[in-house]
Amino acid sequence: DSGKTSLVKALSTTLSTAALDKHPESRKRGITLDLGFSNFQIDIPEHRQKDFEGYDKIQFTLVDCPGHASLIKTVIGGAAIIDLMILVIDINKGIQTQTAECLVIGEILSERMIV
Repeated sequence: DSGKTSLVKALSTTLSTAALDKHPESRKRGITLDLGFSNFQIDIPEHRQKDFEGYDKIQFTLVDCPGHASLIKTVIGGAAIIDLMILVIDINKGIQTQTAECLVIGEILSERMIV
C-alpha cells in the first residue's frame, strides 16, 4: 500500500460502492484495480463567498486510481474528469515508472497538481 487509498479514506465522508478497494481481487492482491469514487465537503471560505453565491459548501470528489504501471489505462480514464490532481508517492518505493507516467498525465489533463 503506497498510501493513496488510505489518504482517500481519511478525507472522505461519502463513498461509492467501488471506493476503498472493495473489489475482492483488489483486496486479494493488495492493490487498487478499479477507480474508486468518494467525496467530502467543506464550508466555503469567507474570501470565496462571492464565487459560490447561493451555496454554503464546496464538494470535492476524489478519484482513487490504481498505482500499478499495468493499469495506466484505468488511470487515464479517471484523469479525464479531474480538475486537481494529488499524486501520492510511496516514500519507501520512491519514483517508479507509473509515477512518471502519472506526472505526464497530470500535466496534460489537470489544471493544478499537488505532488
